[in-house]
Amino acid sequence: MITADGTRIADYRTWMEAELANDNGDIGALWTRLRESDLQMSEWHGNSVYAFAPTGPGAADYVQIRLGREIEWRAIVNPRFRPWKICPTTRSSLAHCIGCLGAGSSVVHVRSFLTRRARLEREKREAQRPEMERRVVREVTRDRTTETPFLELVPDWFKFVPRENRFFQEESSASAERLRALGARDLRLLR
Repeated sequence: MITADGTRIADYRTWMEAELANDNGDIGALWTRLRESDLQMSEWHGNSVYAFAPTGPGAADYVQIRLGREIEWRAIVNPRFRPWKICPTTRSSLAHCIGCLGAGSSVVHVRSFLTRRARLEREKREAQRPEMERRVVREVTRDRTTETPFLELVPDWFKFVPRENRFFQEESSASAERLRALGARDLRLLR
């Protein structure tokens, strides 16, 4: 959130959630209270480019770097029209950021990322072990009902490998260069 002179006062989402809570979730009341203020919000829009640097011979042995060319826009809400949801109606450019590195997610060593993904998946499944050991699959036929333990039907449930890891497995038929040539992956979404 910014004032009309461009002074930054808060992060939009955190600030707006708090303000909306002050009005018990009533967007109309929030709009009425704030429509005469000089407060505005800004948004970043732009494109990203990716660069790669190998760190070893394996398919996942490389660093992926995401660089952004972004523009900050001032979003202005029309004070004559009550919104159904909080959204901007017009925009004007505020600032440019060329070569911006995003919040901690722009430089990723892919091998380390995949190791972390596999560990988190293992831990998640191990935490579910008691439940999975109790789970049964019930089959009802006209003559009888049978119950089969879930882990008998899916014995590899605890050995599951996340799809990102399967994609990069060393026994992949694709070479490391070919996998990198397939393009960048938005790894921020997978964390």
